[in-house]
Amino acid sequence: MRLWGRNKYHMYLALKKNKNLLPYLPVTKMWHKYHLRRMLLKYKSVVIKPNNGKQGDSIYFVKDAASGYEITIDNNNYSFRTIQGVQNFLECQFGEREFIIQQEIELSEIDDRRFDFRVIVQRKSVNKPWTITGILARKGEIGYKITNRRRHGTAIPFEEALKHSDIAHGIKENMEKEIKDLALEASKTLGRSFPDQKIFGVDIGVQKQGKMFIFELNRWPLLGGFKSLEDKSQYNKIMAYKGKKAN
Repeated sequence: MRLWGRNKYHMYLALKKNKNLLPYLPVTKMWHKYHLRRMLLKYKSVVIKPNNGKQGDSIYFVKDAASGYEITIDNNNYSFRTIQGVQNFLECQFGEREFIIQQEIELSEIDDRRFDFRVIVQRKSVNKPWTITGILARKGEIGYKITNRRRHGTAIPFEEALKHSDIAHGIKENMEKEIKDLALEASKTLGRSFPDQKIFGVDIGVQKQGKMFIFELNRWPLLGGFKSLEDKSQYNKIMAYKGKKAN
């Protein structure tokens, strides 16, 4: 399967063909009010995002709450008594854009802030092997579920994140290798659908007990988080792979 652009759903289907990746993929559907009802019934909370979105734009978290339903947009919460009210609100927000619905994953935290990992996987040419060139953690701002820097998140070194996280201590030891192996497998898999691709940003979330999930692969990952770290060695390596000088 050859893919184009940022179509998240097609990327999900391409990753899903690799049976080794299946346990790490949150259930994802194209937007439909039927899917919203069924997924809320099963998972109690879902994430709705643009199929071709970027930088955390227009992401809605919907939760089945005791008194009805709640939608979180950035750090704002909206309450609805009925599922019909939720559907009407969302469809007014969507306009003509396509959206997907994804099972929400309860992420581990640092100081009551959600965090996830961004892994950069590159190859110097289409004939060279994929290589991990960078890994960091992205810690969300208080009150935000999105972790990226455009939504006030903070990039921190991987080791620091692991040390201060609420991930169970007994499973932290091999986590870096496991995350890198998972990112590499995902990049190799999606790379077959994008034969000219030379870089992926792989976003991976981890639950408190160590269960990992691949949220998505970005074909044009922003690198500002790596540049913001005090240690610039990863940023320099990433730029060298891109054939550019770090600035």
